[in-house]
Amino acid sequence: MTDSPKTLNDDYEYELSLLDLLVILVQQRWLIIKITAAFAIIAVIYALTATPIYRSTMQIISPNSGAKSGAAAMLAATGMGDMLGGQLTTQSDTVVGVIKSPLVLDRVIDKNSLLTRESENFSITRLIGALSSKGKPKPKMRTMVRKSLSESIQAISDKKSGIITLSVKDTSPDMAVKLVKSIFAETLCVMQDVAISPSAQQRVFLESQLKENNGELSKAEGALISFQKRTGMIGTGGAPSDISALAVLQAQMVAKEIELRSARSFAKEANPQIKKLEAEYAAIKKQFEADNAKVGTFPLSGVGLKNLPVASLEYAALVREYKFRENLGQILLRQYETARMNELNDPLVFQALGEPTYPELKESPKRAKIVILATFLGGFLGVLAAFICHFLSISSSDPEEAPKIEFVKAALRSDLKKLKFLKKKSS
Repeated sequence: MTDSPKTLNDDYEYELSLLDLLVILVQQRWLIIKITAAFAIIAVIYALTATPIYRSTMQIISPNSGAKSGAAAMLAATGMGDMLGGQLTTQSDTVVGVIKSPLVLDRVIDKNSLLTRESENFSITRLIGALSSKGKPKPKMRTMVRKSLSESIQAISDKKSGIITLSVKDTSPDMAVKLVKSIFAETLCVMQDVAISPSAQQRVFLESQLKENNGELSKAEGALISFQKRTGMIGTGGAPSDISALAVLQAQMVAKEIELRSARSFAKEANPQIKKLEAEYAAIKKQFEADNAKVGTFPLSGVGLKNLPVASLEYAALVREYKFRENLGQILLRQYETARMNELNDPLVFQALGEPTYPELKESPKRAKIVILATFLGGFLGVLAAFICHFLSISSSDPEEAPKIEFVKAALRSDLKKLKFLKKKSS
């Protein structure tokens, strides 16, 4: 006796062929069409009623972009140009951070009255709010407005060129342009108030060192003149000439030390230029210590300081201090003038490369894209629902699977009744 052909109801665990799948899709075609059409209609309605979004863009150039700034030229002249390389990117990143800072955002919010600005999206909540306020816009929470504004701002820094691209999204093209201009203006104002360029930092540091040295020079000069008036001594043979040369070398050593301290404010200890300055400072210091020992024993004049009378020794020390401060002041003054000129030649904190672009076309919503994706999603869910309905119908006629399905349905109906009862009881 031959076996009868196996039907769908004979065994739940059977293998489906492509033809079987096609049969299921044809049987459930109207369900698939309904679900797909529903998603497509909803997508069309959303695409037609969604508020359009516009984006305005402006490009900003940071002070270290393009031509070398005065600070970079100064550091390059002193052998420290390589240490500014990492700071070029940092400057642009700092501007990007300031753009989204709460200080700038709050200024933009107040300047453009964003707290009382009415939304352009039509909604029942907006309609009720307008009727209850009798035409007067109700102020919004600053925190929420600040968050929304921050999310609409995009600031990207190009690491190679240092150019910053600033863009803002808004429901109004005119407001988008206005916000870009406002953000640029407020960021520039904040940066000018708090930012200090490398040239300014160098100038301030040298100014403090020069002021301190001038005070010490005045003390040294006063002490020397007072000693000369008291003793009538104006020279100690050949020793002061040797001391003058030693004072010049000491001034060079201290100036190199100041240069090294200034360099450490721009770079880390592992930087090659720091190592170079440390080596130069060590060489000058070694030469100074050697010459200092020679002056004490065998100066060029043939008379060591230790062989001079006490008064001459005191006079030599005063001369050495005076000459040291005098030469150091000359070196610092030259460095200060260079830093001051470079500061004047530094550009503004940053500059705009042009006016913000006017958004003639909306950025979103992409209506065609929304409808196509929603239609594909509806079709996929329709096919999935078709297979689920088909296998549920098979399972309901299966003696083993039918009780399970009935149990699930009963449990769901019981939960629904309990939920309705709790709602009535709470009301």
